[in-house]
Amino acid sequence: MDFWSLYLQSNFTLGLAYFFLCVDVMCLYIFHIIGILYVKLCMYRKPSNVVREELPGVSILKPLVGVDANLEDNLETFFNLDYPRFELIFCIQDEKDPACKVVEPLIEKYPHVDARLFVGGSKVGLNPKLNNLMPGYSAAQYELIMISDSGIMVYKNTLTEMVCKMTANVGLVHAIPFCCNRKGFAATLEKAYFGGAHCRMYICCNIAGATCVTGMSNLIRRSVLQEAGGFTELGKYISEDFYMGVAAVKSGLTTKISSYPAMQNSANYSLESFGKRMVRWTTVRTSSVPSTIIMEPFSEVIVCGICAAWAANFLLGWDPIVFFMVHTLQWFLLDYIQLRALQVEPLNMSKFDYTVAWAYRECTTLYHFLKGCFNNKVKWRTGTFRVKWGGYLEEVH
Repeated sequence: MDFWSLYLQSNFTLGLAYFFLCVDVMCLYIFHIIGILYVKLCMYRKPSNVVREELPGVSILKPLVGVDANLEDNLETFFNLDYPRFELIFCIQDEKDPACKVVEPLIEKYPHVDARLFVGGSKVGLNPKLNNLMPGYSAAQYELIMISDSGIMVYKNTLTEMVCKMTANVGLVHAIPFCCNRKGFAATLEKAYFGGAHCRMYICCNIAGATCVTGMSNLIRRSVLQEAGGFTELGKYISEDFYMGVAAVKSGLTTKISSYPAMQNSANYSLESFGKRMVRWTTVRTSSVPSTIIMEPFSEVIVCGICAAWAANFLLGWDPIVFFMVHTLQWFLLDYIQLRALQVEPLNMSKFDYTVAWAYRECTTLYHFLKGCFNNKVKWRTGTFRVKWGGYLEEVH
């Protein structure tokens, strides 16, 4: 090997080592600190100086499929929203779905709330969620549309806060996914993930100006949806929530994060369902935002730590094992601090349970990520779909 080749190789290795250290510093300190400060300073802020008479009407669309033990309690929180003018629109695809028997008694229990049930859906694309919502969307009477999943519960002030953030230059207000206190290791695992890694990257991506939106609980202008082609156009994609955010930006408006998280409170959760969810989300992300394939692994503690440990050893001669252990401990502690900041009520888990759940999630992340990257089929609601580049759907019969 000649001198020039040796020179290039040594400089490439040196540059790679500096790159890994920079990534480690960014992920471990900058991203974590931004996440913690944002939660501390911006979350759970009640709107002030609200003139209730001037608040616009809101149509709340609730897509329902099946029943779990918490469905009735979750839906009832929407009937008790402290907001002057809104309508509740429940959408169910199949008239034999047992969710009908949960919704109808609630409508009778709260006659003062403008609530309706639409059954049957309308096929406007391949996206089953939008097909389910289409009749309700067509009948909605207000400009502001809130789309909220069945497993979400809300605080009384949630809708007021979201509407107050919908200023003239905002097209969509979306909520950070989080979890209510539930029992079992799978619930602790979800709490550790959504209160740690997911929350951190969700916040940092949005602060950086990237479109990062989940469809668990969003408030969007009907005009933005119509300009984007409505549900017919959005129904081509698996990640309609992401493309709603793209539509808001394309229309010249911005997106904002709600001060209240989208509180997941489904009774159907397990280790198996969590793993399938992680794989499905990876498949969706990599098809819609291909850069995820390269960037995402370096935002996780193990891959980032191994690369940084090698870099520290190469540049500074530090023991890579000690470096990796210290790196992991710091990452763990910062994740826990962020979770405690996001948690309003007392945690229903011990520190030991959290440690085990956090370690389990971090050790299985790369497996779920790689499985999602090499998978192009997802099971979603009642169907199986093939996901193409660009987020397009193709039904698998």
